[in-house]
Amino acid sequence: MEIVNITPKYIDEVLSLQKEVYDNLEDKEVLETLGREDMLTLLESEYSVGVFDGEKLKALRAFYIPKINEDEHLADDANVSREDTIYSEITFIHEDLRGKNLQLKMGEVLLEKLRKDKQFKYLIGTVMPTNLPSLKNTMSLGLNIVNTKIKYGNKRRHILMLDLENEQMLSGDPIKIKYDDFDWMLENGKDYIGVELKDDYITYYKK
Repeated sequence: MEIVNITPKYIDEVLSLQKEVYDNLEDKEVLETLGREDMLTLLESEYSVGVFDGEKLKALRAFYIPKINEDEHLADDANVSREDTIYSEITFIHEDLRGKNLQLKMGEVLLEKLRKDKQFKYLIGTVMPTNLPSLKNTMSLGLNIVNTKIKYGNKRRHILMLDLENEQMLSGDPIKIKYDDFDWMLENGKDYIGVELKDDYITYYKK
């Protein structure tokens, strides 16, 4: 199953896949959908890959280069430079291809390109705290939880970040927090780094 670059010429296929994935979600809060114009901007960033089954697009993962003056910029939530930040933006996987670890595989392809291009220092993304498969997958790519906030109106989101230039240094004793202890996360998340999700508990270290 080949992972290929997805360019703006595939916009209709991408929007069709997004609709199909969204319509099949039990919890619609898991996915932030994009309109045609925003999706084109995303694809123009040249950090989008996907998988076709025949001529039908069945999986997509994309990173996005945000505008410096963008509202609710994730770099601010991670306390890093806006100019040096790229987002881990969206992942769509058709139910036919679930269970094949495509989210991680596509992420690894994009991360390799990111390291090769050397344009950015920080890869940042958000995950809904109760979406444990996506959280575990994002952390498997090397991103750590650096904050937990209310974003996009009134939605709880972990802010995850990977420093592309420096290895994360950890010190002190770890603590384990249950994945749904939102009161603790919202109050203390900015002062801790979450490095692992295991058996419904997140391992945190003090920053």
